[in-house]
Parts: sequence; structure tokens; C-alpha cells
Amino acid sequence: MASDLSAFHIDLEQLKRNWRWLDAKSAPHCRTASVVKANAYGHGMFATTQSLIDAGCNIFCVATMDEAIQLRRFLDSTDTDHSKPEIICFDGLQAYELDSYYQYQIIPALKQVSEIETARDYARKINRIFPVWLQLDTGMNRLGISAAELEIWLDSTIASYSGALDIKAVMSHLSCSDMPSHHANEHHRIRFLEMSKYTPSLPLSLSASHGILLNDAYHFDITRPGIALYGYQDSPNADFACQPILQWIAPILQIRSIKKGEQVGYGADFTADKQMRIATIGAGYADGYRRALQACGKINLGGNICKPVGRISMDSFVIDVTDISETDLNKTSQVCLLGTHYSASDMAFDLSTISYEVLTSLGTRPKRVYS
Repeated sequence: MASDLSAFHIDLEQLKRNWRWLDAKSAPHCRTASVVKANAYGHGMFATTQSLIDAGCNIFCVATMDEAIQLRRFLDSTDTDHSKPEIICFDGLQAYELDSYYQYQIIPALKQVSEIETARDYARKINRIFPVWLQLDTGMNRLGISAAELEIWLDSTIASYSGALDIKAVMSHLSCSDMPSHHANEHHRIRFLEMSKYTPSLPLSLSASHGILLNDAYHFDITRPGIALYGYQDSPNADFACQPILQWIAPILQIRSIKKGEQVGYGADFTADKQMRIATIGAGYADGYRRALQACGKINLGGNICKPVGRISMDSFVIDVTDISETDLNKTSQVCLLGTHYSASDMAFDLSTISYEVLTSLGTRPKRVYS
């Protein structure tokens, strides 16, 4: 059988189409950023970012400073005619990495007053204006400056920040945007409007993927799609034209026949109740194919949907190919684990999780092949 390795095939042209649709879906005056944290939700941060730049994006959001530095180094190493993209770091400001923000031109989303003060003091020390975003907490109680903290900070010390900080945008986050009718959405929007009055004339950013799908009132000046870029959303009945960009292909390593009563896999917890044909697939939980998929996985072999038998191993698992003709088996060397027949949303439903977790749990061992 094929010696090819398990691989994720990623359609960068579809990614561009997804971003352009989301950009058009956002209010006309909006800028559309791209969230590429967690290795672009498992799709590969470098290739996806370059493709999104080609599509017209110029703002990229990551979670950690390490991600931000990796991305800046990559962008600096590429020849491009585009203006230098902005990189926003959601984790805020780490005092021990202050020089890196300036060196790599990383914009932190400051999430507490102490970070604002640290940024101000650093800007004065190096005699440079420090570009930042401000992150407000509008009711999610996860990260961000509360309304009380914001009022106290601005009333008492706003003059001391003049000439030190360049606040590029003010952001917050919706907790229930994947549930369009949830009352929390309007609560967050109104709170965001009230709190942003303290920072008039600054660009505002509230909506990620599902917020874009609500309506224009949630778009403000910058939208920040993440999961939608990669073709997924959780809002029922939403107007959504983005398509998944990833297919997971894995090789067939071996095909064999087993007799009734023979067992398959670790633990011998599958016993054939008839004579069977089985195929061993070259992917396992080390690649991101979860052990729980033993009970629910769907594998496309030449248009035939097969089920796993026995346990999912670290590097391989077995599927039932009894009902597939020898002709089809002989001309097929690979199977599709994730694709149009079984999307990350489908897999997530079967695993009682969300597509975000499925995608970000994809392993580093399979190659990412871009087209």
C-alpha cells in the first residue's frame, strides 16, 4: 500500500474567499482582522497569514507573545510589497518582555490598569510612543478592564499618558455571539458603548466570527474573525458562505482478512462476528485522531464510508472494509478522515465538543500541504 504519510491538505484559495466574504459581510467602514492564534487554529500560522495578506488583510491577532514574535520573524523574512502588518497580542503586556514589543513591533491588548502603567513607564524610558490596544471587560469576566477601573484610571491619570501611549483600538468580546437571540449579546454591546465613551474617537472592536453574523450594530470599526476564516460557525440558520479549508488524508498501510471470533486492536475489545476484511490506517491519536472516535468515526475510502473497529492507537487504527469491492480496494491507497463527508463540526458533535477543539488538537506530525 501507499507509503505516503498522514497529511492535512489546506486550500489557501478557499481561505482567501472566506476572508473576503467576511470582509464584505462586515460593515463597509470596518477593517477585518484575522485571528491566527494556536497555529491558525491548527492550519499553520505562516502559510495562512501570507495568504490572508494576499487577500487584503493587514491586522493579525495572536494569543501569546511567543506566537507574535514567531509571526513577525516570518513576515520580516518574506519579501512583500505590502505595508508592515499589525500584530495584536491578546495576552496583554508581560513586563519581562518589554523590549520585545518594541523590537518586533508587537501591539499588546492591555487588559488591566497595571499593564497600562507599565506601558506608559516603558514608553517614557525609551522616549518612544508605545502603540497599544485596550481590552475592556463588558460582562464576560474573563479578561479586561472593568467599568469601575476604567473610570478611576481615566479620571485620575489620563493626562499622564499623553505622549506615551498610542491607543490604536479599544476591544471587548461577546460571550454568547454563537447564540443570536441570547440577551447577553445586547448587554455586552450596550456596556461596550457606555465604556467606550471614556475613549472617544478611538477605533472600536467587539465582534469575532459569530459577532459578524449578528448584524452591523456589532461590527464597529474592526472585526476579528477566527473560526469562520477556516470555514466553521455555530450559529443556527446564519447567513454563512465560508467553507472548510482542510482535508485530512491518511494512507492505507495494510489490508487483511480475519475470521469470525478473531479480535482487533489493544485490549481485544472488538471481536469479529463474521469473516471480515479490515484495513489499517496510518493515523492515530498522536496525530489528533481521538481515541473516542472508535465509536463514531467516519472514514471515506473511495466514496465508501467505513467505521473503525477496535481501539484507536497512537499511530494507527483499523477500519471495516468488508463491504468494499476488491476492485475499489486495489485502486485506493488513501482514505479521508476529515472532509466534506465528515467535517470538524460533525466530528465535534460526535465527540460532544466544538470544532475549535477538534482543529486546534490536530497534531504536528502530519504534514500541512498547501494549495
